Amino acid sequence: MKRLLLGLVLLCAACGTASRRVPLVHPEVRAGSPTAPPASSPLYVFQGVDLFGVRTLPREELLALFSLPAPGTSLDPSQPAFIEPLIASKQRLLAAHPWRLCTVSMTQLDTHAMFVTADVVEAGDAWRMPFLPAPEGDVADPEGLLAAWKDYQTRVWALQREGALPLFGTGPCRAQVCHAGFAHPELAPREPRFVEGVPGQAEALVRVLREDRDAGKRYTALFLLPYVTSPEWLLQAVLPSVKDADPGVRNEALRILGALQKGQPRALIPLEPVLEALWYPVTSDRNKAGWALVALVQAEGPARRDLILERSGEALLQMFQMRNALDHEPAHDVLALLAGQDLGEDVAAWRAWLSAARK
Repeated sequence: MKRLLLGLVLLCAACGTASRRVPLVHPEVRAGSPTAPPASSPLYVFQGVDLFGVRTLPREELLALFSLPAPGTSLDPSQPAFIEPLIASKQRLLAAHPWRLCTVSMTQLDTHAMFVTADVVEAGDAWRMPFLPAPEGDVADPEGLLAAWKDYQTRVWALQREGALPLFGTGPCRAQVCHAGFAHPELAPREPRFVEGVPGQAEALVRVLREDRDAGKRYTALFLLPYVTSPEWLLQAVLPSVKDADPGVRNEALRILGALQKGQPRALIPLEPVLEALWYPVTSDRNKAGWALVALVQAEGPARRDLILERSGEALLQMFQMRNALDHEPAHDVLALLAGQDLGEDVAAWRAWLSAARK
């Protein structure tokens, strides 16, 4: 099994330039690895362009606006020879229709495979962005816990650059949801502060999550709150952030929901916000919602199949068609669990099954 690192570069509609990079760790996937360059190489094997969100417009015509290398080409995604055509392709996509939202991202996997994803929201599909207004407050850092976590993350990144800590996967921790963990001798002494400090400051951290205008502080609060030991309390604390205005905050909130549900014998998290998030406008929303839905269906079986297919069957089919395993894998798993059989990679077969199941 492989683990994936997602380097998400949002090309904003307002400026058309690379603006931010968010590292995310993704669960295991079963897809076979492509033939990849050596791990130390800057080259990646380009797998093609995915498009999500088109519901009434011609999908193939929109994909044709991208003038990028053929799938299977080895390239360095940081070089102008790739970045400049990518930006030009994005500009053509922006000019093609009056999108409500349009982003283009690159996903780089530890297998040295790379994907480009165009996420669009059509003008009439504002319902896909039911997000809360960004808060406007300024909440004090509870006992310096936010700063302590940021310092921990800075040290994690330094250890990863030095090769002393793996770039991929999660490490052991005492929280309900782990990330890089605390196994390294330089990191182990830091965790007691979170274990001891977070429960007493949990409500203050929730205030940060609800009220602070700094999305970075809200994002960091979500890493700390899993040190509260009650899954039910954590669920209620995190659930509103699934609709946060910031995609990074939404991503981490949905990750926590999936982690809480994983391996549970019954449904712990609510289904409705997960189905809604499958339609959210960026891949980091969808793939975390997708894995949360996998865990829910594993717990319940096909008991709510009709509701899932009615609300999100089309979204699952769009995700299934994508080359990027971050979208494809959870959609495939959910469809196979609901169908009671695996129809493989045949899109037409899944479309026919979905149509029959809805009837």
